[in-house]
Amino acid sequence: MRVRSGLVAVVAVSAVVSLNLSAPANTATAVEVGGKPVPIVGPSPTAGDAIASANVTLTPGALRAAVSGRVLVPDANPAVITVNGHPVGLDTPVHRNDRVEVTPGTDSVEPVDERRVVGTAPGLPRVETSLWNPGRPRVDTQTVGRVSGEVVSTALTEVGVPARPETGRVVALTFDDGPDPKFTPAVMAILAEEGVKATFCVLGSAARRHPDMARAQIAAGHARCNHTVDHAHLPRLSPEGLTKQINGASDILTELDGTPPTIFRPPYGELSPQAIAAAQRAGMRVLTWNVDSDDYRKLAADKLLAKVMSAVKPGGVILLHDGGGDRTETVAALRPLIRALKAQGYTFATPTPAP
Repeated sequence: MRVRSGLVAVVAVSAVVSLNLSAPANTATAVEVGGKPVPIVGPSPTAGDAIASANVTLTPGALRAAVSGRVLVPDANPAVITVNGHPVGLDTPVHRNDRVEVTPGTDSVEPVDERRVVGTAPGLPRVETSLWNPGRPRVDTQTVGRVSGEVVSTALTEVGVPARPETGRVVALTFDDGPDPKFTPAVMAILAEEGVKATFCVLGSAARRHPDMARAQIAAGHARCNHTVDHAHLPRLSPEGLTKQINGASDILTELDGTPPTIFRPPYGELSPQAIAAAQRAGMRVLTWNVDSDDYRKLAADKLLAKVMSAVKPGGVILLHDGGGDRTETVAALRPLIRALKAQGYTFATPTPAP
């Protein structure tokens, strides 16, 4: 009988131990969330568990534009969680009687930057058809939102000097649509022999194909002009298309030798207000012409010469081509044209860059 009593006693003790071990699994941990008691059921509770049990929403703060106040980033500034006054994350463990607080994220205003904005000189036309002495452009310092680009303030930094048209017997020879591997070297050789500097209105696509020729133009002291990437009809383009054609060509030309173009010539002479604005935003003056040689019609050299000489005038900008087709007659007419202009007292210039 004593042996049996011992067995019963051991079994009873084992049952009690088993019951005591399983009990903590359903024990609630009591914490405070926002000053109110909140029970959290389950092992290893966290700050996130406490916030979920209290049905508290984590509200972030937004990043807002500097001028309009519009929301730029809705969740830029997350809510702050503290346990017993110390900032924590959602996975931080909490214990009985801990105090959990949630502070909503606060809205903030985007940072601002300063930028130098160079305008056009007073009196300089938006589209130049003849040679101008460009004066000096007005320079402003703008404070702008770093994310939105909104202009917060504008302050005058440098006063502009008025531009004035060239009235002397000076002309500019301009060559479009190159560089061309056959005709551009022939044109440059004649210019070098005659001691004349010209302006080459370069297509980005042609410069990419013949980079050494494009570099040689700058090395020889000629001026470079942006003529778009591939001779697009600008009025037909979207704003994105204008940027691709105009800024894209500037990028190509600048990458060649670090010389960004400051003059823009529209293909076909076609312009729109949007195209003019896009070129000026890219830091370029817009130049067309007032003497058309009509060499794209493949006039005979003598007729081409007569046409230019009948139309030339002080400050004239003469349109010629070194690419885009057969320019044999242009090359044949170039030396006689230069000498005829010299005989009438003309000198040669390129569009003067603003200082």
